[in-house]
Amino acid sequence: MEKINLKLLLTIPFLIVFLSVPFVAFADTYKDAAGTSQMIADSFSAFWSFLYEDTPDFFQRIFNYVYEYVVSIKIYFIKMAVIASWKIGKEMIESFQIMSLITSNISALSPDVRQAFVDMRLFDGINLLIQAHVTKFILRL
Repeated sequence: MEKINLKLLLTIPFLIVFLSVPFVAFADTYKDAAGTSQMIADSFSAFWSFLYEDTPDFFQRIFNYVYEYVVSIKIYFIKMAVIASWKIGKEMIESFQIMSLITSNISALSPDVRQAFVDMRLFDGINLLIQAHVTKFILRL
């Protein structure tokens, strides 16, 4: 058996009563010839307001949404290009075996200096800088 939504069951009668009794709707009353001419003037005023205020605002909002979407797409593509360049740079550094060259030259250092550099993560920083420069080079291509 299907569950009955109590919220929906209470909302429907409320909407029917609210829409059938227009206690919130107020309109201008027009009487005689002066009222008729005022009604026509209000109609033209509303039409010109729509034509010269609402329509340009609508097109401006559409242009703003499109511009925002284009900028977000451009930022997304730039982000993807940087990620791809970083991966390419990482592969280039691995193929040139730069870190193995650095680690082989570390053995020439004294153990205290070597341990200090390892604790400071100097070699990881050097690797990161090299990757950044290779990525920058790839992005310029």
